[in-house]
Amino acid sequence: MSNKKPKVKKAVTTESVKADRARRAAQAANQRKDKDKITSREYWKGVKTEMSKVVWPTRKELGAFTVVVICTCAVFALGFWAVDSGFLAILKAILGVTLS
Repeated sequence: MSNKKPKVKKAVTTESVKADRARRAAQAANQRKDKDKITSREYWKGVKTEMSKVVWPTRKELGAFTVVVICTCAVFALGFWAVDSGFLAILKAILGVTLS
């Protein structure tokens, strides 16, 4: 037979749990702060690496995307003009407001 005493667990309180979590969060934040410090050379090296991963559109795709953007802008411009004209017509009819 062994002479080991059974382990007795400490009573866990919400305060001790909160304090433990706060301590661990502070340690993690300090570790992240140390890891986040990079030199400008490392930064630009990372930028170059990420830019090499970019998939650039072909000339044909770029033309198609440009047409879509211009058409979308035109549709929204016409829509805003129509709503604005409608509100102006309503104000003229109800209040008799005129714009010079």
